[in-house]
Amino acid sequence: MESAEHPEILQTYMGVRARLTRVIYRRVRCTATTADLMQDTFLRFWERPNVLRDVADLAGYFMVTGRNLALDHERRKKIAPFVDGIEGLESISDPTPSAETATMDRQELRRLQVGIEKLPPQARQVFMLSRLEGLTYVQIGEQLGISPKTVFGHMVVALDRLRAEMKTGD
Repeated sequence: MESAEHPEILQTYMGVRARLTRVIYRRVRCTATTADLMQDTFLRFWERPNVLRDVADLAGYFMVTGRNLALDHERRKKIAPFVDGIEGLESISDPTPSAETATMDRQELRRLQVGIEKLPPQARQVFMLSRLEGLTYVQIGEQLGISPKTVFGHMVVALDRLRAEMKTGD
């Protein structure tokens, strides 16, 4: 496309270029990245000439688009700080567990469930209130009508037995 086809886009871009460069640079603090984002901003408009009829304030739209591209760039940088360049994002592994891992996790969860079911009733109740409902020993004691020291004792029994139950499956 020749610039004669879209003189308003080029003219508006040239009019906001210096200000937009400052806005983007303040966000990304890198001259090369600023230049890339400026080019991306221009190309967004150049490749969509119909934007002329859809946007009343083309200069303002350039500014918003450039600022948004800079924000997106910064977000991507925060998401992948360990990747040498954004291009490396394709090489990040899928966090979904493999079928083998999921099967092993289910088996371990079943062993834990069996272990909880084998606990003495009071130790099981203390364990469930503490680990699943997040209650403190004082709160558990109040709810069950026993002292926090007794709650602690039941928790020690529960954890010891569950630890032993989980080791038997290894």
